[in-house]
Amino acid sequence: MPKYEIFVFCDNCGDVHPTRISVLLNDGPIEKASVSDTYAGRALPGSLAMLSNNEVRCPKTDQMFTQKDNHQIFLVPV
Repeated sequence: MPKYEIFVFCDNCGDVHPTRISVLLNDGPIEKASVSDTYAGRALPGSLAMLSNNEVRCPKTDQMFTQKDNHQIFLVPV
């Protein structure tokens, strides 16, 4: 089963940061893609449904943030 690292767009600094979260998906993208684009019109797998509740620390501002927009949460094949 392919493994994907999760990255999120940071509203604080405008960069994309790793979350240190990885997931295994049978139907993930072959290259970096947003969760929204990958699962357009389909239900999210359970391993992705809760991602919008995770807090991430911005390494540039040192502030915690939560990215709620699935267009701004990315799957990156490992």
